[in-house]
Amino acid sequence: MKDVLGHTNLNTKKIYLNIDFDTLKHFALEVPDEEKIDYVFPEQYRIIAEEYISYKRSMGSSFGYDDLKTCDQLLHYLYNNSLSKNVTDLTKKLVEGYLAQFHSSEPRTIHANQSYIRQYGLFLKQMGYVPYIYPATLIQCPKDFTPYIFSKPEIYRIFECADRIGPNKNKFINTPYIYPAILRLLYGCGTRIGETVRLKIEDVNLSDGIITLHNSKNNVSRMLPLSDSLTIYLRKYDPRVDRNGNAYFFPALHGECYSPVTIRNTFRKLMAQAEIPLLPTGKYPRIRDLRHTFAVPSLEQSIEQGLDPYCSLPALSTYMGHKGVESTEYYLRLTKHYFINILHYTQAQADIIFPEVLS
Repeated sequence: MKDVLGHTNLNTKKIYLNIDFDTLKHFALEVPDEEKIDYVFPEQYRIIAEEYISYKRSMGSSFGYDDLKTCDQLLHYLYNNSLSKNVTDLTKKLVEGYLAQFHSSEPRTIHANQSYIRQYGLFLKQMGYVPYIYPATLIQCPKDFTPYIFSKPEIYRIFECADRIGPNKNKFINTPYIYPAILRLLYGCGTRIGETVRLKIEDVNLSDGIITLHNSKNNVSRMLPLSDSLTIYLRKYDPRVDRNGNAYFFPALHGECYSPVTIRNTFRKLMAQAEIPLLPTGKYPRIRDLRHTFAVPSLEQSIEQGLDPYCSLPALSTYMGHKGVESTEYYLRLTKHYFINILHYTQAQADIIFPEVLS
């Protein structure tokens, strides 16, 4: 049952045993009705690259285009700077040299590259090599990020712009249907973009309004009930799509699923079309902010529908596939202010939803 619910914390398992589909459906938001890039590695390290990709995907990672590009950059560096011209010969000098390229980068970039080269070292060790493994203590990233919460009018404008998308430059006839459906699913269920595009036809039960997400983050699978309006929308979407033997619910060309990078790029264009304001950073909100946006009204909706506020947060954590409530609280940061000042909750009610955590 913990695998279905996406719950891995056995210390609080007893809380989740009382969460059924009727409870989870309190969090499913209603929605308004209406190209895969092949990456070819150089022959010098193609075999080890493909083995590493297979390894990462077997661990639940989507390993999309950005990951492929990073992998190529790392292996290219190792090949060019290794005396043996062997990318499996991972020495401390090579690791330090690779990371030195990012010494003036933002902490998040440094952290990501430290983590990446450490993961590659662990992979080599599992394969029987004797690599240098970068220490587990990585540079700390600042925790000053504030998510963008879309308003309902903004969400509707985004959907309206998505509904006007036509066939792409390859005249792929499914494009006008796929983007609106994906964005509605991201908003209506708060799913991650990677796990969404990897949905296969058999994972989507439109008769009962349930989707099954396999091997998502932390290698956890879970089943999610959909809202009635999203179920109806996807029932209209499904017969319009020409899959031509493609097994994915959101099919791309050549039998593949859509790349998350492609979806993100289109989403940025939709931000401008929908007249979403730029952030202080000069950038538009990210597609991941749909997941943040889901968490806030979803929690509000569950409480308005009568779910005990004390139980709402653990149940929402289950729905979103988090390891624990702490991860969900990250998605709800600043929302204690939101509940008090926007929804006119009392301080006492807000304290029940967002209790102080004692160390």
